[in-house]
Amino acid sequence: MKTSVLKDIISYIEFLRNHGYYISLSCFENRFEPFTTELLPYEIHLHSVCSYLKQNKATLGRCVLNKHKLNNAQISKPIYSCCYAGVEEYVIPIIYEEKAIMCINISGYRSTLQKSKYRMEQIAELCDHHFIEAYNELSESVPCLEHVMTFIKPLEYMVIELYKDCLGKNSKENTSQTKSIYLKAMEYIHENYMHKISCDTLAREMNYSLSYLRYIFKKECNSSVNKQINEVRLERAKYLLLNTTLNITEIALCCGFCDSNYFSTVFKSKYGVPPKLYKRQT
Repeated sequence: MKTSVLKDIISYIEFLRNHGYYISLSCFENRFEPFTTELLPYEIHLHSVCSYLKQNKATLGRCVLNKHKLNNAQISKPIYSCCYAGVEEYVIPIIYEEKAIMCINISGYRSTLQKSKYRMEQIAELCDHHFIEAYNELSESVPCLEHVMTFIKPLEYMVIELYKDCLGKNSKENTSQTKSIYLKAMEYIHENYMHKISCDTLAREMNYSLSYLRYIFKKECNSSVNKQINEVRLERAKYLLLNTTLNITEIALCCGFCDSNYFSTVFKSKYGVPPKLYKRQT
């Protein structure tokens, strides 16, 4: 069950996103069980450059590698840097008892670091014109760190409160084996939802039988693997409908749906309206 603190964290992140900040979370791994599944959607970078790079065959998997590098970096103070594709961002660690328990990323900037231009040009050679178009949409107006910290501080306090709550829960009971497998599976889904994945794919990647993986999902979330994959895809599609000029077919492909008609069907089944109408109404 979600605690009130978790609800407040999610609401505040959505508030900041609605006000133009590309906020995401990283480096929290299993520290926030039993709330990891609720936090995983907020690992995803939302701007168009990341969406493109995750679809482009030549850059396939690089975003995931970049994520793992950040996890191993052990950042202890706020930094401003750029990813392998030249997208600039703040990475702000949340410190509790002298260790980083999570990082907050504020991304979506360009053209202020010399290395970001070089990296962008290197990646552009592997991409078509859509990459440059998406990159040019990034903002050149980077807020100063002092300004960023004014709106990050409330989020920092809430995350620490949630972490304390998790410490209390984890001291009373260990995470079960099935829960750990489920969380790893959900992490894989969030990292690969834009590709052609299924229950079969997930079973092979995690080296478990189909029947055991189905049992785990039924036990841990009372749902099927394919339904959970579609849930992740639909949440991403909803954001793209609200915040980009991509057409329905482009959004379907960005979110891992090979058929735009099927995408429209499952979207309407979940949200009550087809994606075209949803985009017009908002």
